[in-house]
Parts: sequence; structure tokens; C-alpha cells
Amino acid sequence: MAREFNPDNIRIAAFDLDGTVLNQGVMSSAVGEALRALAARGIAVTVCTSRDISQIPPYVLSCFRYRVTANGANVSDSDGNVILDRPMDNRTALEALRALFRMKGRSCLYLNGFVLATPGFLLRLLRRTEFLSRTQRTASKENTNRNNAIKFRIGRYVKKHKPGVYRIHTVFRNTEEAQAACDELARTGSYTPVLLADDSVETTGAGITKADGLEELCRSLGCTPENVMAFGDSANDIRMLGSAGYSVGMGNAEDCVKRMVDYITDNVTEDGVATAIKRLFNI
Repeated sequence: MAREFNPDNIRIAAFDLDGTVLNQGVMSSAVGEALRALAARGIAVTVCTSRDISQIPPYVLSCFRYRVTANGANVSDSDGNVILDRPMDNRTALEALRALFRMKGRSCLYLNGFVLATPGFLLRLLRRTEFLSRTQRTASKENTNRNNAIKFRIGRYVKKHKPGVYRIHTVFRNTEEAQAACDELARTGSYTPVLLADDSVETTGAGITKADGLEELCRSLGCTPENVMAFGDSANDIRMLGSAGYSVGMGNAEDCVKRMVDYITDNVTEDGVATAIKRLFNI
């Protein structure tokens, strides 16, 4: 049963980025104005994203007082003060990389400041787009084995430089492979894997989710998750939405999200975030 919304109870408004605030990587002026209107009411407007902070455009980042990035592994404020910083330890990250490659996954590392992707990861992303012709896709498949030799290089990089891996994003050839990898990592107890709709898996350390990052922010601000309003659209938002005092799903959200939120707003292409803020806060 959907919970009743009480605007006086909200101290933190948390927003996923892609598919929620951003429509194909762009934030509309209507959504930006709505976020600023919330901030003007004294609400801590917070971005909760799987992205590294370096991947968030400055004009988008400027709308948020607090930043929960890498699916909760890092929490900071707009002044640069770090509230939470929990990358995987070096051994745990290496074991995850080896296991994911063994299970036919191709990975990208999020290192809190930059992103390191293997050629195999990039090739799989390109094959899913219209940028490659059929001939180019065939040629890229023939070269995959040679290009995926990067598995040794990326492992050596992590082992040598110990960069602090905050999140691993891994793409698979199909849902079955992705689900098997997700289940295998979950069984170890060392990771928090999330299966996404596009046959990819996001992996953070044990106990690291957007919900955990928000909980740490709540402690810092002297409130509880009951004082949080959260917006999201995909599987990696479910724990955040479930722990928040009030949850909003996008019209374009996955079914698993729509089934458990308190309120469903318009599609991201129709500025659903702005619509929900205006209706719920009577702006």
C-alpha cells in the first residue's frame, strides 16, 4: 500500500541520474528549476548515482548539495568534504575482476576520479548501438579474443597501483550469463552485485548500495531514512527506494521499481521529476 506523503517530513530528496534526472544524458531546464526550488525550501537535494563524480556534467552537479556516487561507495558535499569513502580493498577487487572475466564478462572500473575500461567492454557497448555496421560488428567479434588480452593489463594495473576500485560495471552477452555472474558474486559474501536490465552487472563491496550511502548522509545531517524522499527508475535504485520514507518511480521505470514505489510520475522524456516535485510540494 502506498504511503501518504507529508512534505514537512522530508529533509533529504535523493535522485538517481540516468533515466530519472537525465534524459539521454541531458537535464532539462524544468527539472533543474524544480531541483533548485526544493533546495530553496531547505531540503538537502542529493544525487544518488552509479556514476563516478567525474562523469557528472558540472551544470548538473551544481544542482545538488550532496553527492552519493559509485552506487554509495563515496558520499561528499558540494564543498568537497568527504562523508563516506569505501572502495574495495585491492585483493577483493582483483578477485572480482578475475571471476567476472572467467564468467565471460567484460569490465569497466570506477576509480573515483576516472574510469578505466577494457577494449572488450567498449566493443560490447558498441555492438549494442547503431554506430557500427553489420560488417564492423562481425569484424569486432573476430578481434575480441586478441583485444581481451587487456584482462592481464587491468589486473596488473590494480595490483601495482592499488587505485581503490569503487565500482565494477560488467557487460555480458546475454541475461543468463549476467544472472549467473551476479549469483556467483553474491554467494561469496564479499560483494553487492546488481543485475541490470541491459544484461550488465554492477558490483560494489559488501554492504555498499545507494541506500547505505544515504544512511550515512542521514547520520551526518541528524535525520533518518524516514526523512528521505527518493526518485529512481532501475534495479540499482530498489534498495534506496525501499529504505526511503517516500519513494517515487519514473514512468519509464522497470517493472520491479513500479511495483514497490509509493508514487509513479511521468516519463523522463516528459520531465517526470519536475512534475512530481510540483505536485507533491505544491510548487
